Amino acid sequence: MNPSDDRPPGVRTPAQQWVLVSQTACALAESPTLADAAPRMLRAICQTLGWEFGALWRINPAADVLQCAGTWRSPSSPTDEFEAITAAQVFKPGIGLPGRVWSTAQPVWIPDVVGDPNFPRAKAASRADLHGAFGFPILRGSTVLAIMEFFAREVRQPDPDLLGMLGAVGSQIGLFVDRKRAEEELDRFFAISLDLQCIATFDGYFTRVNPAWERTLGYTSEEMVARPFIDFVHPDDRERTIAAMSALAAGVRVRDFENRYRARDGSYVWLLWNAASLPDLGSIYADARDITERKRSEDALK
Repeated sequence: MNPSDDRPPGVRTPAQQWVLVSQTACALAESPTLADAAPRMLRAICQTLGWEFGALWRINPAADVLQCAGTWRSPSSPTDEFEAITAAQVFKPGIGLPGRVWSTAQPVWIPDVVGDPNFPRAKAASRADLHGAFGFPILRGSTVLAIMEFFAREVRQPDPDLLGMLGAVGSQIGLFVDRKRAEEELDRFFAISLDLQCIATFDGYFTRVNPAWERTLGYTSEEMVARPFIDFVHPDDRERTIAAMSALAAGVRVRDFENRYRARDGSYVWLLWNAASLPDLGSIYADARDITERKRSEDALK
């Protein structure tokens, strides 16, 4: 390609746009984290648009810096050194290409990074024969969640159409990051909760229990989900427990329901339940609290 070309290759047909958006969506859907999805997304964008190198940057809020979360390079590009420097680099707001995108929350285009005064990797880029570059933010509203940057061998002038199209890709990634963050926060809450939390099915099995179950009853999560939960219930409480299950199957919330669960040592633990269901999904979401000591105190008073 002629280094003097004013307009970089990019998405020019609806079919190409569909391929790019589809591949990005698949990478996000099939990956547990953004870092896992990064190489596939960067490769899809680079190969579709004709760029040589791409990197994804995540914000480390504790240190107030950007850290590299993943890279992709064309197999034919001599960018090993540049890739290693990028992976180890951190940027403050306003510094370098990703730092500028972070501070402005806007796309940034650099026709030639080798001559740019605010590009700390300029020497490594020159040795890798990288010149044109652009970066754009992954946003949730006006909040920057991450930054993507791309590099080409030739000098490239700004392409508004290209940046506009990648805004749709950025929106997809932003929704993914936001959803993953919410899932991680929910998982952390589920893991550290002092209460016994669980998800169950209408056919009487737990599908997920949090660590509080093992702390309270002594059974592992694998043991709790392997058999019908009614097996753990005190025989005198099973009829009432089945009635509560029927209410939940009908979409009725169950509040302040008490029953006893057998612990590994053979003793029984009193639990106070609050539960709700989603009948269309066949799922029950419940929270229980150990009230054994309270029950003992009540019995002593009697």
